[in-house]
Amino acid sequence: MKYTKNILLTFIFFIFFMLVPIMPDIQITRPKLLTIEILSYLLFVFFVFFVILENKIFYYENRVFYFFILFLFYVFIRYLISEEKPIMFNELKRWILSIFLFYSISIACYKNYNKFLYFFIFGSFLSVIYGFLQHTGGIKGFVEVPKMERVMSMFGNPIFFAVHIINFLPIAAGLLFIQKKFYLKFILLIVCITSFVVLYYTKTRAAFIGIFVGFLFFIYFLFSSKRKLIYLSSLIVIFLVFLFFTRNIWLRHQAHPLIWRDTIKMWLASPIFGVGFGKFHIEFVKFASEDLRKIWPEKSFIINDAHNEYLQILSESGIVGFVLFLIPIVLFFYEVLKKIEIFPQKEKAQKIIILSLLSGCLSVLIQNFFSVDMRFIISNVYLFITMGIIISITEELKEKRLIFTSKEIKIISILIFIFLSGLISFNKGTISFLSIFHISSKKLQLKIDDNGFGLLQLILQPYLANYRLSQEKDFFDEKVVDAAKTLEELKRLKEKYPDRSIIYEKIAWIYAKERQFDMAIQYYLKAIELNPNSYAAYNNLGNIMFYIDRKKAIEYYLKSIEINPNQVDARVNLGITYYLEGRLDLASQQFNEVLKIDPNNEKAIVYLKKMRE
Repeated sequence: MKYTKNILLTFIFFIFFMLVPIMPDIQITRPKLLTIEILSYLLFVFFVFFVILENKIFYYENRVFYFFILFLFYVFIRYLISEEKPIMFNELKRWILSIFLFYSISIACYKNYNKFLYFFIFGSFLSVIYGFLQHTGGIKGFVEVPKMERVMSMFGNPIFFAVHIINFLPIAAGLLFIQKKFYLKFILLIVCITSFVVLYYTKTRAAFIGIFVGFLFFIYFLFSSKRKLIYLSSLIVIFLVFLFFTRNIWLRHQAHPLIWRDTIKMWLASPIFGVGFGKFHIEFVKFASEDLRKIWPEKSFIINDAHNEYLQILSESGIVGFVLFLIPIVLFFYEVLKKIEIFPQKEKAQKIIILSLLSGCLSVLIQNFFSVDMRFIISNVYLFITMGIIISITEELKEKRLIFTSKEIKIISILIFIFLSGLISFNKGTISFLSIFHISSKKLQLKIDDNGFGLLQLILQPYLANYRLSQEKDFFDEKVVDAAKTLEELKRLKEKYPDRSIIYEKIAWIYAKERQFDMAIQYYLKAIELNPNSYAAYNNLGNIMFYIDRKKAIEYYLKSIEINPNQVDARVNLGITYYLEGRLDLASQQFNEVLKIDPNNEKAIVYLKKMRE
């Protein structure tokens, strides 16, 4: 069973390393993130199955693990007490995924990390090749690729791509350093050179600083005093020359110092516990200064990040969360460096590998002083995977027996887990497998279970919401069949029942469909005159004014909500209007209220994601 488990876990990580870097990262739909979540889900399922069947769990007696669990516990408690759970959910997901993958890869590659490192490097190198093709525009006569000034490969942004490169590049350099086989040494040399070139094509200053500090760190802890001084001096000179020849990149204008200053102001307003995880983009609008708004006007730009991960964690989670986050990171470096100091000379190759992995981690952490790449799950996950591999090399694995002692207990435990995980769910007489395959009345169907239960459904919900929303037709795209005849009939009814507001609403609705807004407004106002409590008329009037005068549209939506606070449509429409006006704080309030009334509302789910991305 142990052999089977190792093969399965290795295979899943092989798929992870080869597939994730080349999956596209598109805003809202996020195929790359969905791939990470599905593969992590599979890892979790297999882990739990083997824990139950083997009746034991593996772990490391390492304080870093305990402090990360403490930080995750803090995030979870903040999530439970938060009144804006949909906003905070992405942050909770980020830390659950990162810490789980940190643990799982440390178990999976224990005493066998070499092949995982090669999976990591060559899978990431596939994205580097595509990034190179983006710079050249492809290979003439063979393959065409959209040409880009700043390459981003499949990461959706040059900065996200750059942080991925500086995470794995030091590892590739470390393997090159110790590799004795010529063909592998040659391949790794190609990987390193190409990755350096493509990193330059990203034109990401923070990544340049990050990789420079990472290699300084590598040299400092690897070589003796005399050689150390020579290599450090040489690297500094090379970097200064690089600075001179790339000065046009470094002189590019940024408003980062202004954002940092206003972020500190926001933190000082809630210094102990912060404004709430994931709420930076919502709360920052209250603290953005006028000089910052002159550069990035509110209605044209959304400042949704602090451009410094540490300031953002501080402002969102307060000094408590910041300290809980920082302790395991600092402790991790301290304990690993302490261990490799006493490595015997015969284990120098292993020391080089550990230092190269640490350099990759440090490069990412340095870049995040000038960016928030860890905020995006792909970067955070790979950082924690790198740390997990280091733990597997430097620590001894232990095991603990559990309570699954008999076949009966194992079977019951597996059945409960199958239900909770969403592998199988029951809904209205239908048995669902993986929230996709359904058996009802002896018929097998393929569809999505909108009301399923379990972990898998929780993973799929935001992606399904976006898909269903993309299939919806716009209000004005659907025309009334024979609008003229319908209007004629309704106007005859109006003459017969001149005091019925509903008739005026229906006439206005048809005029709106036909985009005859003046007539639609006239009839909606008449309907409101006859029935001042018609919240639907106010909402629809707001929909028309949305295209004419958004401030007036907001007034009508607010009036509609005042009459009927529990309706969804007006709140969604008001939230979208606030979003487009740059008032993310007010928009999020409306979308959160919508999700309290209708937890599966696609528009609220998708727009909360848009606000963040």
